[in-house]
Amino acid sequence: MQGLALGNERARQAAIPEWGWGLPPRCPTPNSVWVDVPACGTLAAAAFGEDSRQRSVLVQRQGNGSGRSRQAGVGKGIAGAIRQDTGDVAGRTRAMRDRERERECMGWSLHGGMIGVTLLVMGLWMGGGAVPESAAKSRDLAVTPKAVAGTVPSTGTYWAVIIGIDRYQHQSVPKLETAVRDATAIRDVLIARYGFQPDRIIELLDTQATGAKIESALYKLGRQVGKDDSVLIYYAGHGQYDDEGKLGWWVPVDADPKEPGTFITNASVRDYISSMKAKHVYLVADSCFSGTLFGTRSLPPINNQWIARLAQKPSRWGLTSGSTEPVADKGKDGHSVFAYHLLNLLQDNTEPYLVPSQIHTKLAPLVANNSDQTPRSEPLKGAGDEGGQFVFRLASASGGPVPSVGSGAGAALEEERQRLQAERQALQAEREQIEQAHRQADEQAKLAAERAQLEAERKRVEAERQQLQVAKAPSYSAPQQYSAPQQQGGDIIGKDGAPMMLVPAGEFLYSVYGKTRSLSISAFYMDKYEVSVRLYAAFLQAREHKQPYEWSEQVALMSQGDRPVVRVNWYDAATYCRYYGKRLPTEQEWEKAARGTERRVYPWGNEEPTSEHALFNKPHWTGYGTLAVVGSHPAGASPYGIHDLAGNVQEWTSSDWARKKVVRGGHIDDEPGSIRADYRYAEDPSYELGHTGFRCVKDAG
Repeated sequence: MQGLALGNERARQAAIPEWGWGLPPRCPTPNSVWVDVPACGTLAAAAFGEDSRQRSVLVQRQGNGSGRSRQAGVGKGIAGAIRQDTGDVAGRTRAMRDRERERECMGWSLHGGMIGVTLLVMGLWMGGGAVPESAAKSRDLAVTPKAVAGTVPSTGTYWAVIIGIDRYQHQSVPKLETAVRDATAIRDVLIARYGFQPDRIIELLDTQATGAKIESALYKLGRQVGKDDSVLIYYAGHGQYDDEGKLGWWVPVDADPKEPGTFITNASVRDYISSMKAKHVYLVADSCFSGTLFGTRSLPPINNQWIARLAQKPSRWGLTSGSTEPVADKGKDGHSVFAYHLLNLLQDNTEPYLVPSQIHTKLAPLVANNSDQTPRSEPLKGAGDEGGQFVFRLASASGGPVPSVGSGAGAALEEERQRLQAERQALQAEREQIEQAHRQADEQAKLAAERAQLEAERKRVEAERQQLQVAKAPSYSAPQQYSAPQQQGGDIIGKDGAPMMLVPAGEFLYSVYGKTRSLSISAFYMDKYEVSVRLYAAFLQAREHKQPYEWSEQVALMSQGDRPVVRVNWYDAATYCRYYGKRLPTEQEWEKAARGTERRVYPWGNEEPTSEHALFNKPHWTGYGTLAVVGSHPAGASPYGIHDLAGNVQEWTSSDWARKKVVRGGHIDDEPGSIRADYRYAEDPSYELGHTGFRCVKDAG
């Protein structure tokens, strides 16, 4: 930029834009020197003298979105000229008095002496042409009045919600690498340097950061905090943005990318913040597309009086790692670009007080210069902001807050008072936690008792319902598709009421692995039919035993016929038989009962199976009604009058095979070759299958 001489009024007005923050226009000073006037300060400028170089100062602000840049030109040798031309202190004071009248007409006055004024001065030689841009940037000067420890009253408690998500549960959501590390590092610096108490920090990391838990934490904290408290919310994770609908979301760990309803909208976050009772809420979001949260507000210069006023007014302020653009996960030292520079700022800060606008001023250029994202920091739109700001209080050497009184004995006393207050608050918090734990324990005990009572009632109703269904079910003496058994000859009725058929002693030809050998078997009785749902229901009523899976569906079909019970494992079947003085058959006993001594291929003979003989080759399962009623295929009976030994359901035996239990007879969806009398298969004894049932045997001796 060329040097500008401000020797006349027109040039000054043309060259110097207005301040842009709603502050008063620039005021003239002696000898054609111009400075910007801070909103809360009093004009106090040195009276520069004339010399042959016609020195002048131009301070200019140019806005570029959320960032700020200033350009300034000063005459050659400005530092020496200032020393030469200003004279002594008395001369400057007299010159100021001469100009006081003019300042008063513009609404500015001096009260009780000079107050410091913030000047940003950048120089260009007036007569030497343009200076390189890099040189101009290296001469930027920022003189900012510093806040003094103790000038901002310390009230309220500091709380924090720390959220970091790396390991998203849905496969299509990319994993992150630095979010959890960023979140825990922010937590640590808040505790170590800014007096946050660990018991006032809520952490939701990875699997803990579900949508429900995040929203629950924000809601409960909003109810718990006091009216003078301050809340910091830090979120590091994925963000999402709908450009068409102008909607922004946080993405919790359990979110489904195809279901936006599993996201947390920025509007919801803003609503939770708006409803919090705290005086200050500061939201820091390191995620993509976070910039849809903001409103706008102009800021005056920073000093201790200003910070004190900010601390008194409620605020809802946000800091995001970007606007509506994606932001980087990787950066430096294991942190994102944004988190890395934010952590350095918080760790290196030496000022007693720090507010969001200061953080953004220092942070934004660092992030923008090292990435393709531009942080934003403004009040949250529609969240209840009233002009204040969240105030970070630097911890003292003892680890407590900055003393609010002077040094010496008074400072020590105040520090001790604040320490006791902190201990009192911690004790109160612990007491509240204990009381809450007691309340929760009492509530859980009540809920457990109610659940137990409800479960007992449910079991009672279920038992009554099953008893009613069993009572309505057909019995063996009622007309059915098979004739009622009679106790005649060698037949008997078992203790469970099931008819049993005699299989006499003697030899038969037993086939194993395609080889046939003669085998002698002692006499035994075998159930004429597979154990039915009606019989098993009576067993459950007589003895405490677990119900089969989907038992109610099996019982519900009893009025349509008594089908074999299924979904019972080998142990259930063995328990039933043993309870009634019976046992499961060996596979040799089962084969003899099916084939007799004639080496039949099927229980009815060597004829190929048809639907008259058995239920088989039906691969389409439509529920338990797909199974046949017991005894409904009399043409398929064995030489000893035993029914359903082929197809319908396969049956457990007591024999072992490769650490499993042998099953015989084939089932509903087997082909003819698998329902042969000599076909054997094995199942894990713990399996509860929909096509596996059983029948019992009893020694005849």
